[in-house]
Amino acid sequence: MLKWLSAGGFLAFLLWVILMANRGEASVWFELVGAVPYGDKLGHLVLYGTLALLMNWALGWRALSRSEWLQWGSLSVALFALAEELTQGFLPRRTLDGWDLMADGVGLVLATAVSVWLKRRLSAPAPGSVPR
Repeated sequence: MLKWLSAGGFLAFLLWVILMANRGEASVWFELVGAVPYGDKLGHLVLYGTLALLMNWALGWRALSRSEWLQWGSLSVALFALAEELTQGFLPRRTLDGWDLMADGVGLVLATAVSVWLKRRLSAPAPGSVPR
């Protein structure tokens, strides 16, 4: 339950940020991002990477195939990020930016790597345990 509340809550926060940006609203979040060099790109990396990590956790680290690197959570967030970025090309207050999409991708790759590491770590037998 905590897994889904965490992922859902973070998704709701991200949707709120996107809605504010789409409306052109001012926010302390946007001021903070603007004050940091490359803050917009770092924001994309952190937001989408965090969402992917939480989704992978909520989905039990499930992978699309035998390759553990194709995590369902990361894939779903990648599709969401792509759709969200592409819609910006149709909104008057937003700008379609390939660098934003690339920052999303870097966040997704890092989150997937952490997810694979966590999956391996959590499924490894405890030190000193006897295998069955």
